[in-house]
Order: sequence, then C-alpha cells, then structure tokens
Amino acid sequence: MAQKFTLLFCLLIALASCRPALLTVQETARRTTQPGSAPKYSDVCFSSRWERPRNEQDTLETFSSARSFHATYLNWVYTTNPDFIKKADSLGYRMQVALTPTLPDLPFGSNENKIGRIVNKAGQPVTAPWMKGWNNWWGCVNNPAFQEIYFAYIEEALKAGAYGFQVDDPAMGFLLLRNKWEDVCYCAFCRKKADSLGVQPPDIQEVSVKSFHQTMKKRAEELAGRPVPFSCNNFEGDWELSPYGEFDFGVAEIPERRANPEYLYAAIREARRNEKAQVFTFANDRDWLVQKMIAATYACGGNMLVPWDVWQGGGKDRYFGKPEQFAPLYGFVGAVAPWLDGYEDAFYATSQDDVRFIEDRNLPVSFEEYRRQIHAFVRAKPGDADAPVVVHLIDWHVLMEPFGIRLNEGRFFKKGIASVELLTPVPFDKTQHEAAEASGDFSALFASQTIDFQRDGKLLHLKIPKLEQHWGLLILRKK
Repeated sequence: MAQKFTLLFCLLIALASCRPALLTVQETARRTTQPGSAPKYSDVCFSSRWERPRNEQDTLETFSSARSFHATYLNWVYTTNPDFIKKADSLGYRMQVALTPTLPDLPFGSNENKIGRIVNKAGQPVTAPWMKGWNNWWGCVNNPAFQEIYFAYIEEALKAGAYGFQVDDPAMGFLLLRNKWEDVCYCAFCRKKADSLGVQPPDIQEVSVKSFHQTMKKRAEELAGRPVPFSCNNFEGDWELSPYGEFDFGVAEIPERRANPEYLYAAIREARRNEKAQVFTFANDRDWLVQKMIAATYACGGNMLVPWDVWQGGGKDRYFGKPEQFAPLYGFVGAVAPWLDGYEDAFYATSQDDVRFIEDRNLPVSFEEYRRQIHAFVRAKPGDADAPVVVHLIDWHVLMEPFGIRLNEGRFFKKGIASVELLTPVPFDKTQHEAAEASGDFSALFASQTIDFQRDGKLLHLKIPKLEQHWGLLILRKK
C-alpha cells in the first residue's frame, strides 16, 4: 500500500512539473501586418470634410484648427482644389481626398451628376434613400464614362500632393441592391457584361464593384509610383461586408450604441486579424463620453478622428469640438508616442470580468474590486523581453475615483517588475499647447508619478489615483 501511495505521489509531482509555464505578455503580443500607409498608433487624425472657411461667413479655418489639436493625418476631405491639397502637403500632413459614387461630371466644379450613372429597369438614374431630392445620381462602375470621371479625380488629387483616398459608400451600386433600395443596374454596359456571363445585371454588381476598386488602386499607384492608401467608410468598424476587404484601413462612424470599450476592443482586434487598421469618428453632446472614447480607442490600438466637423445624423448640425475639451488627450497622444508605436495588444481586463471560473491571480492584470468600470489594456513589444510594458487604464465611470489593481509580475518579466510609472494627460493650457505644436516637444503635456506597490508573492498591489482625464498609462520596467 505504501509503495502504491509513493508511486501516485511521484506521478502527481511529475504531472505538476509538466504544467506549461505561463506566457509573458511579450510572448502573447503579436506583430501586426497592417499596411504601412495606414495611420500609426500615435497619429492624430483630423477631418475637415470641406475646405474651410467655406464662405465669408465661415469663422472656421482648416489648418489652424488642425494645429490646435496636434493633427498629423488629414482624413476624409471633399476637395478638388489643388491649392488646398498642396498647402496640406507643404505643411507635412498626409491628406486623404474623399471619393464617392456621386462624384460630379467633368469638368471639375460641375454641379451635374448625369454622365455614366446607374439606371433602373425603367432607365431612370437612381440614388440612395437619404439623397432623394438632391439629384446626386450614383455612378455605374461598369460605365467607362464614370470610370473616367472617377480616375480624373484621383489623378488631379495625386498631382496636387494627396497622400491617399477615403471612399464613402464603397459598395456603390451593390449597396443599393443589397439593401433592396433599387434593382440595378440596367445600363447598356451592365446588360452587355451580364449577357456575356449568362446572368442578370444585378448578379454582376458585387464582383464589378470589387474589380472597380482594384483597378482604381492599381492605376493610382502606377501614376504615383508608390503605394497609395485607400480607406473606406466601414460603418461601425465592420470588415465582413463586401467590399470592405479591398481597402487598406477603415475610417468609420461609430454610433452611440457601440460607444463602449468592449466594442472598441473587439472591433479593433478584428481589424488587426484582417491585417487592417481602424479609425473611428464619434460625436456626442456629452463631452466626457467623447473624451473617454478617444482615450479608449487609442488604448485599444486604433485612432479616433478629432471631433471637429463631424456628422451627427438626425438632422443635427455638424459637431465642432473645441481644443480646451479635447486637445489635452491629443496632446497626450503626441507626448506618449514612444509608448504607442511598436506596442501591440497583449491582454485586456475589466473590473466587470466574472472571475468565478478562472484563477485571476494568474492573470497579468486583475482588480481589487468587482464593482468598478475600469478597463486595462496591456500592450507590449512582441518578443522583446527587455522593453518596458505599457498598461492603459481607462476609467469609464462618470464619477471617477481612485481604484486598486493587481499585477502578476511574472507575466511581465521573468525576474519581476522594478518600477511602475503613471503617465496622465494634464489640463488644457493654450500657451503650452501652442509651444508644443511649434517645437514638436510634447513633454509638457503629460504628468508623471511613481506608483508604489505592495508585494504578495508574485502579485503587486497598486493604488491608482483618480484619473482626472479618464486615461492613464502605467509604464512597467523590469528588474
């Protein structure tokens, strides 16, 4: 009996010793293969939907506003003005010119939308439901006349210095068909193509749209002699619908029903899985919610368009946020750029996690309390065991307060954590922001403090002070 007990004990010891070691966050982080022309993690994306001022009554100006938010990338701009594009290029901005199915006829500046358009069975031009009464008839991707119009806009923009393009309503005629808004397209070119394949004109729309975008990108790159990024409005950050997969990255509205860290994390992780990047745009009359969305989007590895000249829907006027509301967060992005670029998703935890069925002490990050709405996004340099690790903390609660977290130091560094530094945005100071923009030195736009911790075996217990600006970065350094 004693011999059997000894054998069983030895077997259990052997099995325990064979348990795989817990991976470090540097080992769980994966390098991304998103297009190099997409916004970097530290880019500040800014959209002036149109050149501003638009008229003598317009008090807004595109480039001064972009500077006040520390913009680096201009996205989704409707313009055919070469002087405006050249100015953006001369100021060092990468600028995306917007393309749509409703591009006007040539020459530039025309108010007509008649040539090369989609038609229904009755031979009438069509448009989207929300454009009824505007006479913005949609172009047909199989019509050579519309192909000529579309590429003319691309050519003019590239010659003026545009960096890339944002395509709105990228599904074009297929969108009208898929949503059952219109039965299309029955122009002579679609009929001929469908007849050659032995199918009906609606059957060719999806593949025709994909082919159209592939052709336009190829022609653009041949003209430019370089990779030309094309993004699209993939509403809500969706990559499943056709033809979103044809584009390098997404610049998309995110509705209020999706305005939460869990959705942002899932959507941006899905973009990475598809080797894409994701930029979101969000506006809301609750400034604090917009601020939290900006912080959480960057924490997840995405970019949030500056809330300026943003569509709100529902017949509301466009939203123009002020620097004192949002520049502290975008200045912080510039200040912590070394802790954003090159860092990849390694772990996500929230104080709302149900830990009844897991050993939370083995997690890289866990929380002292279950009730708080705190989100932790761990980002690391893949495979670099020596580089500091970053933990983004977002307080999603309306009434913010201090909170406690726990770090399993063995999941960060084999020999443990030597120090923890907390970086946070600072309140808006116009003079500081102007100096930072002029010099490129953003070091005055963040505050730093050392966070003490208590050890409990491999667990470190930390008390995080109230995050006044919703966002904090823990910089963890190895022993």
